[in-house]
Amino acid sequence: MGSENFEWHWYSRLGMAWSVYGQNIQGASMNLLGFGIGGRYEEDDYSEPSFVAHVVKGATPDDFFVKSEMTFAIWRQYGGVFMQPSSNGGQSITVQFNQAYIEAGNFLTPGLSVWGGARFFREQYAPIGDYFYLDDLSGQGGGLKYENLNLAILGYRGFGDTSPAYNIDINGDGGVDVERFRTIFAGNYKFEFGGEAKHHVKVHAEAHVLQAGKRGPDIPAPANGKADFGGVIGAKLHLGLGQGNWSDTAVRFGTGIANGAAGGAKTYQTWGAPNDEGTYAGSFAIEAVEHLGFRIGDIAALEGLATFHYTKAAYEAPAGTTPTAAGPHEKQMDFSVQANATIFAHKNFHPVVEASFQGRKDGEADLGTAVKVSVVPTLVPTGELSAGARPHFKLIYTAAFYNDAAREQALSAYLQRTGAGSNVGHYIGARTDWYF
Repeated sequence: MGSENFEWHWYSRLGMAWSVYGQNIQGASMNLLGFGIGGRYEEDDYSEPSFVAHVVKGATPDDFFVKSEMTFAIWRQYGGVFMQPSSNGGQSITVQFNQAYIEAGNFLTPGLSVWGGARFFREQYAPIGDYFYLDDLSGQGGGLKYENLNLAILGYRGFGDTSPAYNIDINGDGGVDVERFRTIFAGNYKFEFGGEAKHHVKVHAEAHVLQAGKRGPDIPAPANGKADFGGVIGAKLHLGLGQGNWSDTAVRFGTGIANGAAGGAKTYQTWGAPNDEGTYAGSFAIEAVEHLGFRIGDIAALEGLATFHYTKAAYEAPAGTTPTAAGPHEKQMDFSVQANATIFAHKNFHPVVEASFQGRKDGEADLGTAVKVSVVPTLVPTGELSAGARPHFKLIYTAAFYNDAAREQALSAYLQRTGAGSNVGHYIGARTDWYF
């Protein structure tokens, strides 16, 4: 929406949830992996308005342009509902910038654009898992894009902790004495082939640099502030299968401080404890994703998602000792298989059925598993026969069946909220989704 030189976009989801056990489960995911992988119907309230100003607007797509975009993220805190007569019952809600950048396009030569600020730097997305994979490096920095080549330099910092080693506690009082930033050099390129089928292969690479923590020429560098590094390489194969059908297969490998992958983590979310030298050398992580979609005429839209993550920490248990389930963990593994069917029963009524099987194993702990089934009657006022039509007015029922290991370890936010007293979880909710 907007005028010739101004646009307003808005994504939002708001709803309520109830548990048969009586506890407040608003926003408590039933998934073992966190986030939406395995099913996103328990996701919490969230709102994301975005504003785009066309500072210079060309007459054609090939003309020089300058645009600026701001995107806000708004969510609740402290377990309250998103809005009441006073926001969140008088408690504060969180508002932050997700994007604030400026971009010049068709700059110097057609197809070249440069940008600077804070921006969504990501492309691969699986809606049923609310999951960005392979290249999700949204952050602050700058970059350029020329046709199918995309390059960026991005900076990240940690907040309040000493692991991963963004921040250094020198005197052992639990505070932060030296704060460091991680710099990521990222790039990807897309090779297109197949003509009208529009297949492509996308290769992606990252180099992570964390400089040694120094306090000046006359002050010794802290022993626990060594320089550290990491690298990432990955690729995705996209196949256009015709008639609205497609398949995306992606694999990513990260090393050192770039070992973020567990439960769908970003590469800069370093996992595990460091080694005896105080670095993350020797750690690695693997991410594998299969995401596909099929259309059965005007009858139904099908979407599937399979994920696998394995992470090996830099930490190794001392010689002669046996790692314990309590940690610190030397490794982590998780997987999920998920299928979603949107049935076009009527142009304004699209019931959804979804099922998933997921597992998680932390270190030497037993494998926790969950089976989830959701039934979601959905009203679609626009009458568009698409799983992406919005707005949605949804009634939601989800049942989750946990094995004993998942229940005893309270591996989901739902189990933590309900006290892990049962192997079966029930979620009853209602939600409105919209974006434009």
